[in-house]
Amino acid sequence: MMKLPPKTVERLSQYRRVLKKYEELEGSHIFSHDLARLLKINPVQVRRDLMLIGFSGNYRNGYKVQNLIKLIDKTLSTPKSQNTAIIGMGKLGNAILQHVYPSNVCPVSVKAAFDVNPKRINKDFNGVHCYDISKIPEIVKENNIKIAILTISDDDIQAIVDALIEAGVKGIVNYIAGPIRVPDEIYFKEYDIRTTLEEMSYFID
Repeated sequence: MMKLPPKTVERLSQYRRVLKKYEELEGSHIFSHDLARLLKINPVQVRRDLMLIGFSGNYRNGYKVQNLIKLIDKTLSTPKSQNTAIIGMGKLGNAILQHVYPSNVCPVSVKAAFDVNPKRINKDFNGVHCYDISKIPEIVKENNIKIAILTISDDDIQAIVDALIEAGVKGIVNYIAGPIRVPDEIYFKEYDIRTTLEEMSYFID
């Protein structure tokens, strides 16, 4: 199968989360406009996304929920979970760990955590050991960690990112504010809650 556009993959994950609420209803169907309304997107976009993965609905009945979930599962499945590390085990890092690990549908396995705070170092969080930030080169290589989730605010964040990439990390999710430079071959996603809230406040005022 061809590589799907990143935004399509993101929406497919969102479709699956919504559809899971209807999974247990025997024979349950959903129309594209209902799915679009629940996610506040265009129904045409929903149909395009589902056509890309080879799924078409019935004009009268819509999409069969169980079949659609199975196809999305198959489309988004990876041969194995990607080994992941969380950088920063404060409240945000803890919340993310609780959300993604353990999970039957989240395709990551959190192998390690790192922090600069002595109160968190050498402690276990939900079974995940937290190491000193200086241990990144050793632990990332040892555990074949490919994804890093940044939840730490540090003056040396660029040095931390560089160390992660040097150790073999291929994808970075950034939940902290501040510019970070990564090579073109690194898959990088940034979520800045303050920017999002600023944008929302502007438009609802």
